Amino acid sequence: MWRNRGVIDWYRNKAHQCPQCHHDTVTAPSSWEVYTCCNCSTRFARFPRLQRFLRQVGVTCEVCTQRHPVTVDGEPFGYLRRRHAGVGTGARSQFEAWLYDTAEVTDHRDGVRYLNTRASRAEAMADLAWWRSMFGPVEDDRSPVLAVVTDEEYFKYGPDATEEQQDGFIDCTLEVYGVGILRAYTAPHPRRGQFHADTDTFTWGLIAPSGLEGIYTTAPPAALARHAPQL
Repeated sequence: MWRNRGVIDWYRNKAHQCPQCHHDTVTAPSSWEVYTCCNCSTRFARFPRLQRFLRQVGVTCEVCTQRHPVTVDGEPFGYLRRRHAGVGTGARSQFEAWLYDTAEVTDHRDGVRYLNTRASRAEAMADLAWWRSMFGPVEDDRSPVLAVVTDEEYFKYGPDATEEQQDGFIDCTLEVYGVGILRAYTAPHPRRGQFHADTDTFTWGLIAPSGLEGIYTTAPPAALARHAPQL
């Protein structure tokens, strides 16, 4: 893995790319900021010798900084954020779970709290479910909940999608989901009480209106109700 603790000169031909691995990591680069590549952790700037006087902005690529809201029964609760791990053919995506925490810490980290990083989107959502169970309106509620998770492996523009569906993906009125159960580990598991995605219960590749991703404790969204497993 490429790592560089110092700041190096940016890629002059394409300033939005990392000078080390050429990963797209800056949307609109400024000459007066120091960036960090999300793919290989290289730090770079237009004037690296001035790094002590430049603003350190860290990871700024659109993919990594985009927030994917996770609601609980339709109410805002937290969000997921993707980040890269590794480089080249070994690169993979990980997912951060963040909790909206405006009621307790209004001026901390933009009113959010980092929870955990997981290898899959569903497992990151399970961390949000566990936090709700541990500190939510009904504490120590280990009841399983339904999860609607965006299916990022579905080939939206393949032969299985109709032209109407493809149009919906383009204008963001349709999304592809997986629906399954998040449940708590039981003793003697070392993570007893914490939630995990029960992968055997998930059904993937379900096309429905956008904006349904989230946790459901009572009933699933109507568009996906017939695909939801029994709790």
